[in-house]
Amino acid sequence: MMATILQSVTEEEIGREIIRLVPQWYEAACGPEEHCIPVGQHAVSFHHHSPLTPNLAELLEKISARSRELQIERLVEYPGIIYILLESFAVKWLQMHAAEMDWVRLVNYLETVSRRTHENLPVALTLVIRAGNGQGDVTLPRLQRFFDRLAASAHTFTYLAVDSDLQLLNYGSVEWSHVNNSPTYTFYPEFLHPIRCAMNEDDLVAHVTSRGELIVMNKSGLLATKRKRKWKIYDARDFEFSMAQCLGSRNVAANLLELVFDLSFRRQGALLVYDPGHCILPRILNSESIISADWYHNGDTTRVRECGQALIRRSIDDIAIGGPPGSLKKKRQMMEMASIDGAIVFDDQHILAIGALIRSHQEVGNQLGARATAAKSSFLWCARPIKVSSDGDVTVYFKSRSGDQECAATMNFL
Repeated sequence: MMATILQSVTEEEIGREIIRLVPQWYEAACGPEEHCIPVGQHAVSFHHHSPLTPNLAELLEKISARSRELQIERLVEYPGIIYILLESFAVKWLQMHAAEMDWVRLVNYLETVSRRTHENLPVALTLVIRAGNGQGDVTLPRLQRFFDRLAASAHTFTYLAVDSDLQLLNYGSVEWSHVNNSPTYTFYPEFLHPIRCAMNEDDLVAHVTSRGELIVMNKSGLLATKRKRKWKIYDARDFEFSMAQCLGSRNVAANLLELVFDLSFRRQGALLVYDPGHCILPRILNSESIISADWYHNGDTTRVRECGQALIRRSIDDIAIGGPPGSLKKKRQMMEMASIDGAIVFDDQHILAIGALIRSHQEVGNQLGARATAAKSSFLWCARPIKVSSDGDVTVYFKSRSGDQECAATMNFL
């Protein structure tokens, strides 16, 4: 009996790990669309904001065929196998986008690069994979000491262009004249924008960061990431729709994605609180953080004129996160303001507070830290928070709905 219970728990845990592979798949008591993943004799259900796209439906079918036949006792005996299993699903996803690429070989090579150092510094690499016939295998071990300092960072705007067999086509760089502002919002970290400007329509980019993280993207944006041994896969348009449902605004979701990607990959903790109904302002403990003129005009005349927030208010008055996608101004200032202890609180048109300390809600319970407590409290106060942890994890708190039912839920990505 005890063995049966343990196996059931293990199967449920495996199912949850698989669900986390796709950020917009989430567990909740209710939701718009419900699906399940069979794991042995168990089935783990998850919700989704819309009908599955053809790619995600195909992936779920491939996952279910494999997970149904899993040898659970092997996973219990060797828990590390779960990472291999998840990587196999990520590879299947990448194969769906570029079947001609040997993704297993590429991922293994990128993993090798991520473990290398040069003069005690981690090695980074940017590969642009495009059509053509190159020469010389860039993965040969005897060439690695030479390549360790080439295309070593997205910040240098250099890259190795290779064919699908990882034969070198070109050692290239992006000229400043080729780097243009994106006409719309982007679905990738800003540091990859110069490389994205150098991509052809059918190109892929595989990047190893100096922290050993793997990023794979196409012209539309992220396809997959691997961070802290765990993969995430992205269907860009479907994910953007889910974010819009979580936040209640397509414009805010699209504009925040750029900012959140950058905060996450810089390992910069932050709390971003979308507060269209101004529910949070009365619950801010440090009134000097509030820069909303309307709030003071509504009765709170307390103002600390010598505080930094008041001094920069006019300089950031034109930041409208609810503007059309891609129109977000002063994103770099937003990045810096997010680094200040406390939360950035905003509505569609203005920043409302910077470095805000939010009163804990009576139902918040025990959380892991101050930022998590503030995020959960903001949600309970009826705002829409996004928490970025200092190790790069991102959590969105939202209400999941199905007909007349609703429940609290979270979506985790990166």
